[in-house]
Amino acid sequence: MFGERRCRVAAVPLLAAALAGTPLAIASTAPPPSHAASAPAVLAGSVPRLTAGTFADPPSTVRPKYRWWMPMAFTQDEQLRAELADMKAAGAGGAEVATTTATGPRASDPEFLAEYGWGSPRWAQKVQSMLEAAGRLDLALDFTISPRWPAIVPTVTDVNDPRASQQLVFSHAFVKGGTRYGGPLPTNYRPQPPGGARRTPIAVLLARCGDAACDRQAGGPRMLHRDSVRDLTGSVGDDGTLSLDVPGDAGDTYVLMGFFQTGDGQLRNNFTTTTPNYVLDHLSEQGVRATTQFYDSSILTPPVREALGAVGRVDLFEDSLELGTAQKWTWDFADQWERRRGYSPISVLPALTDAGSAGLTAAPFFDFTDGSGARIRTDYRQTWNDLYIDSRLVPLRQWANERGMALRSQAYGGPIDTPQAATHVDVPEGESLVFFDNIEPYRLVSVGAHLNGTPVVSSECCAARASVWATTAGGWQNSANLRSVYRGYAGGVTQVVWHGYPYLTKGEGTSDQAVWPGMSYGGNTSFSEAWGAKGAPNWPDYRAINDHLARLQLVLRQGKPTFDVALYLQDFGLRSPATTLTGPRTLLESDSPLAERGYTYEYLSPAHLRMPSAKVSDGRLFPSAGAYRAIVLADQKTMAVDTARRLLELARDGLPVVFVGELPSSTPGFHDAANQDAELRRLIAQLVARPGVRRVADLAAVPDLLARLGIVPAAAPTTPSADVLSVRRSEATTDYYYLFNQRSWATEQRLTLTGEGRPYKLDTWTGEITPLTDYRQTPHGVVVDVALEASDTAVIALSTRHDETFRWSAGEEHGPTVARNAGLGPVLLDDWTLQVVSWSRGESGLPGDTAKTTLPAVEPVAGERGALPPWSAITPANGYDVDLGDVSGVGTYTSTFTLDDSWGGVRTAYLDLGAAVDTVTVTLNGTRIPARSPQDLRHIEVGRHLRAGDNTLTVRVASTLVNAVRVAPGTGAAGRPRMDYGLLGPVRLTPREARQPTLAVEALERELPLAAGGTNQARVRIANNSPRPVSVSVDVTTDGGVEATVDRPALLIPGRSSATALVRLSGRRESGSSTLVIDAVAANGARGQAHVTLRHSDNLAVNTTGSPYPRVWASSYQYQHPPSFLTDGSAATYWVSGGHTPGQAPTPETPEFIGVDLGLATVVRAVGLSGRDNWAPRSYDVQTSLDGERWTTVLSVRDDAPNAGTTTAVTPTEARYVRLRITEGRYPTQPGHNTQLAEFAVHSADA
Repeated sequence: MFGERRCRVAAVPLLAAALAGTPLAIASTAPPPSHAASAPAVLAGSVPRLTAGTFADPPSTVRPKYRWWMPMAFTQDEQLRAELADMKAAGAGGAEVATTTATGPRASDPEFLAEYGWGSPRWAQKVQSMLEAAGRLDLALDFTISPRWPAIVPTVTDVNDPRASQQLVFSHAFVKGGTRYGGPLPTNYRPQPPGGARRTPIAVLLARCGDAACDRQAGGPRMLHRDSVRDLTGSVGDDGTLSLDVPGDAGDTYVLMGFFQTGDGQLRNNFTTTTPNYVLDHLSEQGVRATTQFYDSSILTPPVREALGAVGRVDLFEDSLELGTAQKWTWDFADQWERRRGYSPISVLPALTDAGSAGLTAAPFFDFTDGSGARIRTDYRQTWNDLYIDSRLVPLRQWANERGMALRSQAYGGPIDTPQAATHVDVPEGESLVFFDNIEPYRLVSVGAHLNGTPVVSSECCAARASVWATTAGGWQNSANLRSVYRGYAGGVTQVVWHGYPYLTKGEGTSDQAVWPGMSYGGNTSFSEAWGAKGAPNWPDYRAINDHLARLQLVLRQGKPTFDVALYLQDFGLRSPATTLTGPRTLLESDSPLAERGYTYEYLSPAHLRMPSAKVSDGRLFPSAGAYRAIVLADQKTMAVDTARRLLELARDGLPVVFVGELPSSTPGFHDAANQDAELRRLIAQLVARPGVRRVADLAAVPDLLARLGIVPAAAPTTPSADVLSVRRSEATTDYYYLFNQRSWATEQRLTLTGEGRPYKLDTWTGEITPLTDYRQTPHGVVVDVALEASDTAVIALSTRHDETFRWSAGEEHGPTVARNAGLGPVLLDDWTLQVVSWSRGESGLPGDTAKTTLPAVEPVAGERGALPPWSAITPANGYDVDLGDVSGVGTYTSTFTLDDSWGGVRTAYLDLGAAVDTVTVTLNGTRIPARSPQDLRHIEVGRHLRAGDNTLTVRVASTLVNAVRVAPGTGAAGRPRMDYGLLGPVRLTPREARQPTLAVEALERELPLAAGGTNQARVRIANNSPRPVSVSVDVTTDGGVEATVDRPALLIPGRSSATALVRLSGRRESGSSTLVIDAVAANGARGQAHVTLRHSDNLAVNTTGSPYPRVWASSYQYQHPPSFLTDGSAATYWVSGGHTPGQAPTPETPEFIGVDLGLATVVRAVGLSGRDNWAPRSYDVQTSLDGERWTTVLSVRDDAPNAGTTTAVTPTEARYVRLRITEGRYPTQPGHNTQLAEFAVHSADA
């Protein structure tokens, strides 16, 4: 019978196993294992204690790793050993082996794959060779779980293999009431099963439509009466036919539905010894055993196991799940659903039709009139999550640990409770590509390690699309590598795995991967990066960068993480900070009110509250882990009964609980919903009645409430600001603070750091630890001043230790020995000689054959205020005898300058290089200056190396390789944009401590946008380096078309202190650039000067300089399409709102907002929208405000015609804030997923 063939696991899988030629163990039907995380059997390396020695030279266990791509086993052992040695020399601590396909005429031949494919005997030999080489070099060596992701193995080659990924499909036919149906079941399958796939029956159902016209309905959902559903599975004959008397009468419409399980057909070919290879089932232990059995039989040979044991630090790594769009199912999904959710899903399967890979949609093909569909789909996601954890992560981790490996995993990419899943791996991992510029998702990943008590949270960094050969170390832009690394650290990351290091070549032939410069991931127009000796000229400088990161990672693994509060998160999926898979806002922004007040936090899943370690001691939840002092629930409308009961227990134990906005009033699941909802409301009523439970209207009220509860922020700024984010690691005698400026502009903060002892600066570039002398101790902690450049970091330790590591000294106090300055001031260096060694394709054209040619020296012509031309402008067309337009390489800039006798008394001085692309090393009078952060080229200390008389300064600048790659034959990169390389200046020397009093004047923003009719303000820091107070006068000059006024033209600056002056600017120019000059003169004769370049346009909103204003924002966005793209001046980048499934696009009831804060009020006369015509806003209101609270609508658009690319006049109004209230999008298919826009412009001139 058809119904008997519906059995969950049995006969069909056995046949497929025989076809695969592999023994198969059927999944157990025993009760599922507990979700409680167990302590890992293998830790990802021990944590060395931070000492003066380990900080100066960190051990390999805390050093970054490299993802190491290679074309399967089509490699040479000698080259593999050389590449590992190259990584070691660059400061790496390990590599992660990841295979790709090969190129060449034989690459897809069965004979070639049988010999060189992943899983072949030759591959096992390569694994052995790599492990042995890594062991000799004291490197960790990790392996991706299969040659590609999602996981495959050579033994699963049949779509009907039960270990292959499975999907749920359905068919349907509408029938009228009172009629008779006879014949085969409908075959209009959605989705259509792959060719050759068998259909395993799950259920045949009949249901009555809520609307008799549902058979004519063009789009979903077609509503069904749930109480009318009949299970007809047992009535289907052995021949697959059904005879049925349809109930009702001619006025009723019924639908007959068949539900089937099939292989989903997802393939990854040309990677292994066989073809095709089907993606494995990620929801069953059968899928796991396909991997583990193959490893045990074919890869982990005795020599490999011996080598693995010798290395001792090996991760089995699984990348994020990219399981396609099919709705996943598995052989025991229905049984597990019934066991876990308390009811059988069979009769409610219509609610899953067209629900997609995440089981989430606002427009399923069918749904129920009683509104139960959403709860049913939540139960699907919960079951999916449970099976992924219990049937994949748990057994995979156990198997890896038993073989001396740790399981490292990016546990997201499906309807997964990521914080929960992260506790079931040894090393949870995130990635900068998916998380992009958002910090919050890293917190979801890192909580797993924190609750497990393990030291490593990993990040795949720093892939950027279309950026291979072109990423820079420093900068605030998205392609800046250190910016991406630092953001991960701010979210809890403690290990970077660089993306990546390609093998020398990808194969044979003339493809762009088999000619110079060599292999890269995805080709020469694809993802970054291609590190290694064959790669960019800046590669040698990454030794200093990796040393720096190793010191940071050493700091970030000390002690344990300590947080102020936990945020409750009930969600399945990981998509964006404002809208995740389930729709509501569930993650904070990284500049939330909590961040503005300096509170540290991370996210807890409901599953975490069920862990045995979820206890309260001394008012702290998880006292041995995060030590959270309160839990905050923001607009949590749903909650399971057991979670509410657990929260009530925790509150009784003394944990403060804070509800923001609505209280939970319904349970998420379908089973016994009415009774469960009532019980939830009863428990919540008890909970909110407790004295330690508080409720506030919005998140902005939470910081003050926490303060009243005595919960002090870990790193509290004197003035609320989210510029600087902190990570606190605590041990018995020391609190370590990692501080990160998340802004694209410089910031200054006075912070009160929680902890005891004296403060120390840990210089992660030089390895030096020095005491801070300018601080103040208070009952709440230690007050320190922090100044950070854009996207830069600092580390401060508060310690009661007194040893060789934390040595206290009062420091030397050098004051001026004369009362007046007799002319000592900044020196502009604008006379340079440049010698470039060009890196280009060698004569053979083979991978790695790089010709390094010394070009004739040239004297760059500096601009009026010292700016130097990029190499792209040093061409014969511009009057030079050498052509550097398309040159990559290493440039050596030399300047010889003379300092008068007054400089003989200078003790400290800053060298300001302005800007440079990419990495720099500085030598002054024959002494190499220690490495400094590429985020801060303005404060390079050189004072003790200067002398009165002649001085010689050498600045070596190493470029990326893209300019050479784009003009080399055969690379396919001719369309890549040219980069501007070199020392760009202006270069200045500024005296600090000297015999004479000095004044240091510095513009915190070197560039500012200033549109016609608009305003902006420049911040100028003026430092008095004398121990005595001094009066300072400030004056400004501008070019034509700009007006400037200083807020405080006369200042009294205390001794050894600084003050910030604001220069208000207004502009009339619509294009080009001009210069603002700030002069400061002190009463003691000291003087200084700063310059700001003003970029002019007619758009008040555009911001290409990374300055504080204008500042754009959005109510939701997707990680890789943030609101900053709305005002970056590029039509190629665009903002996308948070929706991912039909029905999440904006509506009048749930509008989306995008807006811009102009910084200062100005008259707005027009707005412009451009780009993404097919997805752009269709209906919206333009609203303005002076305070960001009270809004006035100045234009309403209800337009069926495309309007992107037009500028529309609005009622002229004075405003600081301008926003769009979007109520309808132009999505190609309705209901829409989201809305999109490339540029949002605001104009002061008439349209």
